[in-house]
Amino acid sequence: MRSLARETGLTPHYVRNVFACAFLAPDIVEAILEGRQPLTLKFEHLYKNVPRGWAEQREQFGFRKIRVKPSQFCNNIPD
Repeated sequence: MRSLARETGLTPHYVRNVFACAFLAPDIVEAILEGRQPLTLKFEHLYKNVPRGWAEQREQFGFRKIRVKPSQFCNNIPD
């Protein structure tokens, strides 16, 4: 982490925070990219104490609860 931060001129803390966003639920990422995120959602919310579970992420960040089948995001996984 430190070497990546050093090479990019960022702080290790910031790099860790950005990496936390890599583990967001796919539907949350999709909503953000399409501009459908809750109006109250800010970047600071996305990297502070990100829950590991996707359902918990949806609740914490203000997204509606959904049921997601793995095949919606991974075409090679059978239903």
